[in-house]
Amino acid sequence: MEPYPERPLLPPVVVSAGPPDAMRNPVRVLRGIYADIGAQNLPRWEADKRLSLARCAAACLQVESARCLSHESAALVHGLWLRGHEPDVSVVVPSRPHHPHQKLPLPPGARRAAYLRRRRLSLTQEEITSVSGLPVSTLMRTAVDCAFDLPAHDSVCVVESALRAAAHPSRYQYSQSDRRVEAARSQLQAAVDAQGGRAGARRARAVVEMASAFVESPGESLLHWFVRALGLPAPCIQMAIEDRDEEHRYFPDEVWPEYRVLAEFDGQVKYKSPEDLWKEKRRQDALTRMGWRIERFIWADFKQLDVLRSRITALFPATVARTARPVADLWK
Repeated sequence: MEPYPERPLLPPVVVSAGPPDAMRNPVRVLRGIYADIGAQNLPRWEADKRLSLARCAAACLQVESARCLSHESAALVHGLWLRGHEPDVSVVVPSRPHHPHQKLPLPPGARRAAYLRRRRLSLTQEEITSVSGLPVSTLMRTAVDCAFDLPAHDSVCVVESALRAAAHPSRYQYSQSDRRVEAARSQLQAAVDAQGGRAGARRARAVVEMASAFVESPGESLLHWFVRALGLPAPCIQMAIEDRDEEHRYFPDEVWPEYRVLAEFDGQVKYKSPEDLWKEKRRQDALTRMGWRIERFIWADFKQLDVLRSRITALFPATVARTARPVADLWK
């Protein structure tokens, strides 16, 4: 099954002077506001996500002047993909705030300090919608704000998942899907242009131009960003490779058919059972037998970008790697 962004369920959030008796696992997310994050044995990533969603709901309760959630907060509520865990909570307010940053309570097990950010943004009423009962910037406006205000390696996850949510492409119907993708991209580019001289415009245009709606996870988005930021040839995303011997079709994350090389991003969620590992081994064996060179990457690889650069450029002929020119706007 092809993955698409899905709107998450919000955890229960209530205003209370103390931990509510009705909550099994109450966590204080803002002063006088508690949330039930869920079972204590949740996977770390899921607990992080539920905490962040609870903070978003709490911010809407506490900040009376808030028009809507924006940036990563709106992205979370829409179900878009984020690179980082426990992002700051952003709310749009109508005037310049006296205290734009407020440190949020740090519950047990939290990975990092987070802040409630009051942002003054010019949004029309058409750029605000309601998702799961919370006021948020619309899907496209959320992507635009992230593209302008976040580093490219963070915003690319939001932008690519927004395109994916808007166009709903299928790797099994690539050409038909591509028309919907380009229509969504044109809409996003027009929204970027409408921001005029807003700071971050060059970065926003670069991210929207390189973004692919066929990317299927935040890890794949990060790998896609890195390849394009290095100035290497644009890969084919989720391109079908036919294995006539086994009568299978494979869809690697990033493919350069002219060089017979491909790159894959592996997250832990991908391998849930020994059967998953066995299927992936069979797949890798088949692709290698057909003459493809494969390089696999994980989250930890992005902590050492120089090493990662060497591994990726080694996939290509020396002349290709030597003539690649980094795209400055994608490194901002």
